Amino acid sequence: MDDRSHIANLIGSLAVHVDGQHWDRLLALFAPRVGVDYKSLFGGEAQAMTREDLIGGWRKLLPGFTRTCHVIGTPDVAISGDTARAAASVVAWHFVKEVELAGRDLWLVGGCYDISFEKIDGVWHIASLTLARAWAEGNLDLPRIAGERATR
Repeated sequence: MDDRSHIANLIGSLAVHVDGQHWDRLLALFAPRVGVDYKSLFGGEAQAMTREDLIGGWRKLLPGFTRTCHVIGTPDVAISGDTARAAASVVAWHFVKEVELAGRDLWLVGGCYDISFEKIDGVWHIASLTLARAWAEGNLDLPRIAGERATR
């Protein structure tokens, strides 16, 4: 598989493994240190962390949703030696199906992923993940509710 195809496959795998909550497979997609920037959605600052901390954070949130569905569009990939960047549109549906949330059970998020990659020992890994130009609709309190459900 050529580099461009491998990078596009990594991006697709990210969506599939997040929705499937395949934690070990997600760990394998990322470089040991990862830049994460969701400030266009949540505010705050970009962070650098270990891949274990990133996936650990997702493990404390995603199981609280009844289901999620992340769809990442075809990426625009630029490769330069052992580094690469890709941009791709993303839309993610997050549901919490509880009787008391009827009609308010969806948090819909979209934007554009700006993802950087690095080749380590001949294998491409995600080195940073930025959600740019984010928007959200639906129940904006659902992430808090999901976090509480995940820790029950």
